[in-house]
Amino acid sequence: MIKIEDINLLEQGYKLVFDLRSSSSILMDENYIKNIQKTTLDKGTTMGLKGDNGLYATAEWWENIKNGNIETYCVKGVIVGINEENPFIEGNTMITIKVNGTNKEIFQDIVFTSEREKTINEELYKAGNEIVSIYILDKSKEEDTWNWIVEEKLGVSPLLNKVYIKSGS
Repeated sequence: MIKIEDINLLEQGYKLVFDLRSSSSILMDENYIKNIQKTTLDKGTTMGLKGDNGLYATAEWWENIKNGNIETYCVKGVIVGINEENPFIEGNTMITIKVNGTNKEIFQDIVFTSEREKTINEELYKAGNEIVSIYILDKSKEEDTWNWIVEEKLGVSPLLNKVYIKSGS
């Protein structure tokens, strides 16, 4: 199902380079999903998602995103840097995004779900290109948890849902 926002971005020259719901997504891997769900269901830990509106990646969870029970958040900006050697995540690359209309910079992982996708989209991840990232803001078990994406909203875990990029040249 294509949302009107998706159509507008595509009409503006953006290319969809990541979609969490995509069946080929690493983040939708069965073991990854089961681990997130297991942590959510574990009452003995304060880590993970609360699960009030369904377990991660279930039909109930997606429906609650669609109907607004789980909030989404959009970040628009420009890629200003690429860190090939992310000190926090081995074998991963991060980009720095300067958020439009602010002095704020945020960091975001580059996620390629296949070698084919990497070949097609890698050149879009360049400084100067415009980027739109849409996050799912699911509630964390820890209600006062701070996050780097929506700093003013405590107790949510920003989960990358979609990424669109438009070449600046």
